[in-house]
Amino acid sequence: MHPGWSGNPDAIRCVAPLDGGKCREAGFVMLDPFREIKTRVTPAEAARHYGYEPSRSGFVSCPFHSGDRTPSLKLYSDGWTCFGCGAGGSVIDFVGKLFDLAPLDAVRKLNADFSLGLPLDQPPTRAEREAAQKRREEAVVYGDFQRWREDMTRLLSETYRLGWLALRDMPESLWLPGEVEAIRLLPALEHWLDSLGGDFENQMQVFRKRKGVRKICRRILKSIPERFKEV
Repeated sequence: MHPGWSGNPDAIRCVAPLDGGKCREAGFVMLDPFREIKTRVTPAEAARHYGYEPSRSGFVSCPFHSGDRTPSLKLYSDGWTCFGCGAGGSVIDFVGKLFDLAPLDAVRKLNADFSLGLPLDQPPTRAEREAAQKRREEAVVYGDFQRWREDMTRLLSETYRLGWLALRDMPESLWLPGEVEAIRLLPALEHWLDSLGGDFENQMQVFRKRKGVRKICRRILKSIPERFKEV
């Protein structure tokens, strides 16, 4: 995947917790602006706005590494992954990396460029503080699930990238058995990745199959350790 940001309902002079919960900037702002931005702007919308038109399958040429003749950056509903260079993250990470901005500056740019009107310089209301407290409690409940989702996204991305690179860069005569299996499963791997980037019910479809999916990915990756280390 992709790592989330959470607000700090107890520190209204904190723009957002960065680097393990520490705040770099002070000033009265709404709570959890990172969550608001990621809710309102998808990676595909941001990519299109800044000149990268996604293909029908959600791929764009990666702006973060050279020679990307075959578009290798996949856009999901809540994140993005480049199977060529390994970069990935949220819509905020995409804009920050594209314009060399700190996360908070990327939030400000998205807020301005998409005319969202988020009150980034106003103190939170009581309702916002209560909503942030509720989200914090929910985060405890769903924390384990989200960590599983992130780990599974990384595992699927690594497996997909292995097959994708073999298909793109190597003649069929040089494919190893694990690469052959990864190439054969590319449609399934992409479907699982799309599901993990979708709504909760789609994520649960992968969760119910998690043991089988994990077994497949690990079998493929362990079968070609030398090339896997290069990925």
